[in-house]
Amino acid sequence: MDIPLELAGNFMEPRSDHFHSGLDIRTQGREGIPVKAVADGWVSRIKISPWGFGKALYIDHPDGHTSVYGHLQALKGVIAQACEDQQYRQQDFSIDWTVEKGAIPVKQGDVIALSGNTGGSSGPHLHFELRSTKDQHGIDPESLGIRIPDGKAPEINGIRLYPLTDTSRTMPYPAKAVGFTTQGINGSYTLKDGVALSAYGTVGLGIHTIDRYDADGAKCGVRSIELFVDSVPVFSTRFDDLDFGVNRYCNAHMDYAQFKGNKLEYHRCYRLPNNKLRIYGKEEAQGRIELKPGQQRKVRFLITDSHGNTSTLRFTLTGATAAASIAWPGAEVDGSLFRYDAANSLSEEGVRFNLPENSLYDDAYVRYATKPGTGRALTAIHSIGDPLIPLQTPGELAIAIKHAKPGKTLIVRLDEKGAVASAVGGRYADGWISASVKVFGSYTVMLDTVPPVITNVDLRTDMHGRSKFTIKIADNLAGIDTWKATLDGAWILMEYEPKDKTLTHTFDKHTRTPGKKEFKLVVTDDRGNAASYVLSFTR
Repeated sequence: MDIPLELAGNFMEPRSDHFHSGLDIRTQGREGIPVKAVADGWVSRIKISPWGFGKALYIDHPDGHTSVYGHLQALKGVIAQACEDQQYRQQDFSIDWTVEKGAIPVKQGDVIALSGNTGGSSGPHLHFELRSTKDQHGIDPESLGIRIPDGKAPEINGIRLYPLTDTSRTMPYPAKAVGFTTQGINGSYTLKDGVALSAYGTVGLGIHTIDRYDADGAKCGVRSIELFVDSVPVFSTRFDDLDFGVNRYCNAHMDYAQFKGNKLEYHRCYRLPNNKLRIYGKEEAQGRIELKPGQQRKVRFLITDSHGNTSTLRFTLTGATAAASIAWPGAEVDGSLFRYDAANSLSEEGVRFNLPENSLYDDAYVRYATKPGTGRALTAIHSIGDPLIPLQTPGELAIAIKHAKPGKTLIVRLDEKGAVASAVGGRYADGWISASVKVFGSYTVMLDTVPPVITNVDLRTDMHGRSKFTIKIADNLAGIDTWKATLDGAWILMEYEPKDKTLTHTFDKHTRTPGKKEFKLVVTDDRGNAASYVLSFTR
């Protein structure tokens, strides 16, 4: 793009349930900026979806790399026409098309698309990636020549202590704090107010660190973290190779409770038992720090960003006595113990929950509670586990239901205030409705017999001189499942933008011929409730 490069996010920055796979490049708060191919190559994949990267384009290059461009407003030129033709062949807006090698060649500097805000984007920007074509691992674009000015050292904002055995204990944090805060300038940090840390037994550390670039204040990720105890390397991690197959294990690397609950980027500097990331060094200790009573151990963190700027944090960690540690608050134990390396199950009146082996990253206590359903709830509200305990793979939840229309019922997840957080769906069989759930939380069953609502925005009976029209669609619970639009009975392409709840048709070679036409739209929600809209127009 012919605008200054400023980032809203960088490579392997921690995100919800994943490490970020590329660079989020700001587009000055607007859409429609021409996006150019970074090198010669050929289009290898076109993926269009209402979710994720939205409209995304993949280009393979002769040097063994693949460039990826996401959240696009529109594709351009022969690429756009090829995509449209494929959508008409499949009669689907959403496609994931592997393009024949060499069928759509591109040259460096060709305008291939316009920047946008499609898919899971929360604001206009270009998501840009480089991957190894062979294994599709993500590579930091900054390591291959894309440079964004950065003379700022990483920030170090806090430290957390974690007991790593049943007998280990750590000193409490200051009142209302979730970590021990730091102070420093020019990349040199110490603990704030000279706090003296102490712990008993075997412990691990977590560090809250971020990086910022020169041009803006966006929080980004660091390149590496190294931990030394008494000058001996005990732990290291590098964020320079992203394996999509294990990317969700980001939840095991980060302190998930702090990341999701408090929006704090605490990196664990030790490995949870079920952490399959391959981003760690081969240090023997693997972050486990042994403390004997009275022993003082010198701790040093070295944080490096993608431009080689560094920051250090130094402090002393003292071994406490068993007697002193007894006064410290211990971990709360409430619920049934779920082992990470075993299948786990819970069965209570009206509810069953099964969690496969290795769904957890560590052993966890899972509490069950129930209360009467209110409002639209058809069953009791079943609260299973703590939403701040992450899951690698979903569990299977089943809730007993007695209703005259079981096919119209669905499982929903509730937020802390009892409002619907998300519609999960489910399958009904033999008096139970079951569904896969990705998070612990509160669940109940609701009924949805209401069809989606279709609202005409700007389709008129006279469409002369008009290039497109928009229809709004909305659903009150289960969520939009399918939509089908036709002109005179023939399928037409309508682009779905869930953020705006809109379907838009731009007249194309299949629909731009003049004359009188009958437009029909049928929209179905996840429970099979359907609505239709019909209007005849001329153009």
